[in-house]
Order: sequence, then structure tokens, then C-alpha cells
Amino acid sequence: MMNGEKMPELNEANFELIDKNKAEQHERQKIKFLEDRIKVLEKAIESHAKILARFQMTEGEYDRGENNNE
Repeated sequence: MMNGEKMPELNEANFELIDKNKAEQHERQKIKFLEDRIKVLEKAIESHAKILARFQMTEGEYDRGENNNE
């Protein structure tokens, strides 16, 4: 501190507040991590759904005898 000001004394309430803030920050980090993982999983599911749809379309062609590349 400047101009001869004294730094405030740290007491138990200050330490509890610091601990609470750290815990809240940690929880926010965990939530952000999980949100990022959800986004990755959503993209993977969308990709798999597209692949499955293409596969089902080609399967339908074979069932109807439309694909004579055998």
C-alpha cells in the first residue's frame, strides 16, 4: 500500500472468503470442462448419425435390388 496505509489484517473471515472464492472458481472450471466435453460428444453423435443415415440408405438400395455392383 502507498502513503503509509497499513494493509488490512487477515482474519478467519478473510480466509473463509478466500477459500469460498477458490472453491467457486474450481466449480466454474469443472462446469466449463464438462460443457466442453458435452460439445465434443454432441459433434460425435451428429457425425455418427450422419454415417448411420448413409448406411441405412445404401442398405435400402440393396434390399430393393437397386445396387447391382455385386
